[in-house]
Amino acid sequence: MKSRRRRRESTASCSTVDPSLSLSPSSGGDVDRLTELPDVLRLRILSLLPLKFAIRTGALSSRWRDFWRYRWPQPSIIDITAPPSLSQSQVVSAVEDFFSRRGRGRGRIDVLQIIFSPSPRHVSDLKRWLDYAAACSVSDLHLDLSPPNHFSDSSRRRRARAAAAASPILNFNCESPTLTRLSLRGFHLTSPPPSFKKLANLEILNLCEVYLSYASLRRILANCPLLRALSIRRCPDLKKVVVPSSALRLTRLTVVDCRKASEVLVTNLGLRSFRFSGPLLKNYHIESAAALEDVYISSGGAVPAMPRGDLVRPLGKLANLKVLTLCSLALEQIGALSARAEVGFRWLPNLVELQLLMVMMTESNLSDIYTFFKLCPSPKLEKVFVELPMNACDSSMKTYLEVPKEEPPKGGFNNLKVVKMSGFKGHLHETELAGFLLNNAGILEHFVVTVSLEHIEGECENHKRDLLQYLTMQLSMLPKTSAKADIILTESDDLQFRPVHSQI
Repeated sequence: MKSRRRRRESTASCSTVDPSLSLSPSSGGDVDRLTELPDVLRLRILSLLPLKFAIRTGALSSRWRDFWRYRWPQPSIIDITAPPSLSQSQVVSAVEDFFSRRGRGRGRIDVLQIIFSPSPRHVSDLKRWLDYAAACSVSDLHLDLSPPNHFSDSSRRRRARAAAAASPILNFNCESPTLTRLSLRGFHLTSPPPSFKKLANLEILNLCEVYLSYASLRRILANCPLLRALSIRRCPDLKKVVVPSSALRLTRLTVVDCRKASEVLVTNLGLRSFRFSGPLLKNYHIESAAALEDVYISSGGAVPAMPRGDLVRPLGKLANLKVLTLCSLALEQIGALSARAEVGFRWLPNLVELQLLMVMMTESNLSDIYTFFKLCPSPKLEKVFVELPMNACDSSMKTYLEVPKEEPPKGGFNNLKVVKMSGFKGHLHETELAGFLLNNAGILEHFVVTVSLEHIEGECENHKRDLLQYLTMQLSMLPKTSAKADIILTESDDLQFRPVHSQI
């Protein structure tokens, strides 16, 4: 039976999807009734399904794959990207003509992307396009109104002010009850914001470079009860992020580079993924921290003095955590919490993957790593990724404040199979960490080392080759417990070994 099914699918894979309709099933051997339905019936089935379920039918067989794209007579995936060669008036005229020929409300729109930076006099045209999308029951909307990047001033603050002044003001309104995914970028959201009451089925919301207040965000969340993923990136005016308890289905929260955001408060009980990158938070709280499975915490560079608030204490015990990324500052604070005998990170029984983002690699930083492994036993840990600092100087050659040296722990890596160290330069503390991991991982399979040669001028090819040979010899001399551990030294990033948090 399995062999006959393989023959059917291999035969089907040789054909391509034909948008023309057939009224009779294909002839052949054994009949798979679902796969061999006539095209008109398959399209009828797809037209009754929401977009995400229509796409999933591609798993049935090769004849269903990508067939969802033909479920509407008119184009259902529309990309409006204004080319720089056309004036805004020409773009508006072309779009209006296309929508007129397509017809209003006659065919649903699965995906609509608009990349257009309207002048004030064309904002009304943009609103008309959004009304058209709502009338066509759009499911996935991407709206990017970012102004062209012509700000060459060297001051970052001045560039930010210029971008804010050039970004249009929009009273966003797309009342489509079928909208499940919404991405907004590059404009000022009017205050008070729209109610979003007609977006009760919204599941995914991405806000990038959108100028909005805390009150605006709170009002949006209050009107999207089915929201399960919220991403907020580079929103300059947002001072805090508050997820109310009414957001029952929100499971993923991402906050990246919101420079004024100093508070993150999550009071709902369903959060499973929390990813934060940006300035140090003054205050944050996650009500359901014990349920988290995925955590990313990065607060940039080193802090000259002890921060005003703890970066890791609000997370508490993370019994369900599977994937974790920590920056140097977070590691430092974990050690500080243990010194004060306060509750911080502790037993991580289900942690499978750990990534460490090291801004510096001094003796103190190495001690912080050892402290983490002592305080947070992770019996199921399988993968460790270490991003080493990009600076070429060996920090071990400099003099720092005297700190007690933390002795490395023994054992604790019984399931560790993959280690990757990126930006390796062969410095003392980098090599010591590599030796510690090799010596304590009994079943290690792959030890990947990505070498950083950016600090060597391009003309010194012989120097680069000699350095690679030296590093290879240096790593080969380190004692390793696992006889089958394969040490891989490479100049390029190996895509085979990428952390879950390679992109946030």
